[in-house]
Amino acid sequence: MTTTLSPSLLADLVAVAAGQGHPDYPCLSRTHAPASCVPCVDFSPWLRERVRRSDVDSVSEYLFRVREANPGLGESPESLRAHYSQLAASLLAAPLERHLGGADEEACIDVRVTLIMLAVHEGFSGFIMTGEAADFMGSVMAPHALALRDPAPLVEARNRFVREMGQEMSYWAAWPLLLPGALPPLAPPDDAALHRLLAVLRPLPLGARAHAVDALRHLGAHPHVPRTLASLSRYETRKRGLDVAESSRLVLASGIVVPATDLDGWLGTWTRRDLLGFLAQVGVGARNSWGKERLAVVAKTECSELLHTRMAEAGVVELPAWHAEGAQLLRAHVEAVRESWRVWLAFGTGVS
Repeated sequence: MTTTLSPSLLADLVAVAAGQGHPDYPCLSRTHAPASCVPCVDFSPWLRERVRRSDVDSVSEYLFRVREANPGLGESPESLRAHYSQLAASLLAAPLERHLGGADEEACIDVRVTLIMLAVHEGFSGFIMTGEAADFMGSVMAPHALALRDPAPLVEARNRFVREMGQEMSYWAAWPLLLPGALPPLAPPDDAALHRLLAVLRPLPLGARAHAVDALRHLGAHPHVPRTLASLSRYETRKRGLDVAESSRLVLASGIVVPATDLDGWLGTWTRRDLLGFLAQVGVGARNSWGKERLAVVAKTECSELLHTRMAEAGVVELPAWHAEGAQLLRAHVEAVRESWRVWLAFGTGVS
């Protein structure tokens, strides 16, 4: 599968990967099995420029290179290239305006790039509703004030699909039918705190934007539980391509989160075994019979300065006060629009 039919495009993609890819598949992650087709970095900035130019060949090459370790059975490289060329053309020409309103040029580009990133693993049919593609879509598109245009046919198609599938599988039989007008609006609420946060999110590359929303959703729900940014990236986000170290740098530089100072909150995420191991490592005596709370008190009393240093070195972050309200509203919004994006991804993209 490692053909050289498009050496210049491959060279472009390899340059974006910057040596972080798998030895045999330079666009794929080193830490995931190649067959899982997880990109090694966030290719969305590269894809944005190709989408802006309607560059079918480049989009086709991206799809082929990310899928080449697991292309499917019984297909020749030539057939696969033809398939991905057709898919790339469909993604770039999809009539987004048919069911999406309020999209300016940048929003349209973001939608198409996101569809390309999803297309590596997903087909745009009713089955996409069973996964977390809608969560990723909701995260990256949160800064855009979009609206579903003429949603009634989408709801009808969704209900028909659920009814038909429910006749054969109990899984689908448990899905409730949607009522007309039941889909939540895609546009975020008109709230100043939320829009201040969305304005900071909007310039980020799509992978880093999704990573930031992952972090904000956790920290908005658990503001007193600081975590490292790396630990706050969901698999659904990493699956679409992410250099976690780089996206963490971008998210921290944006001011969406700040270095944590809440030592109590951070120690609360440690296990009893973590605390025992730390105290043994630094030479502080502790009994195996002590509970987690007592171990944490001893650690803070004896090693406060060292713990603050380690917290900073680990990249532990917390939510700044000025984004606390916006983060809670963003979390509620992304969760609310999940169903709307599910239905649109399944029946409204226009991708054939």
